[in-house]
Amino acid sequence: MKKQKRIWISLLLSFILIIVLSGCYGPITAKINAFFYPNPVPYSSGIGKWSFDIILTESNGIGVTLTSLKFDSYNQQGQLFSTQNLDEEDIIDWFDSNYLPAFSTLKASSIYHTSASIRYDILTVEGVDNNYHPIKATGRVNYLPK
Repeated sequence: MKKQKRIWISLLLSFILIIVLSGCYGPITAKINAFFYPNPVPYSSGIGKWSFDIILTESNGIGVTLTSLKFDSYNQQGQLFSTQNLDEEDIIDWFDSNYLPAFSTLKASSIYHTSASIRYDILTVEGVDNNYHPIKATGRVNYLPK
């Protein structure tokens, strides 16, 4: 009986140790955050458009190769009226790289919209992290009226 009790205690302690240590390895997927500056975006009559920056950050400590960006544009009534897809080459043109290192930032400056009917954009960013997991993030940028 004592031997059987020791085996159960050993198994229980081993199980507890495995559970405790399993949390020590950190995150296994990257996390992308999409920000816009300024947000909301004012109209600039001097240049005749709404101009802003896109800032992408990685906050989980795992790098990401960005594979696509998609802008869904919505009008004043909240209806989708336009979609713009960017592939890896376009991403490199905008951000000078399509790789977002761990705990780093990529910035695309002077992005603009000229459509007077726009109210907001939803940006969807997709990529693959260093651990080969697909990553997806969204952000919203609002536009002030003229």
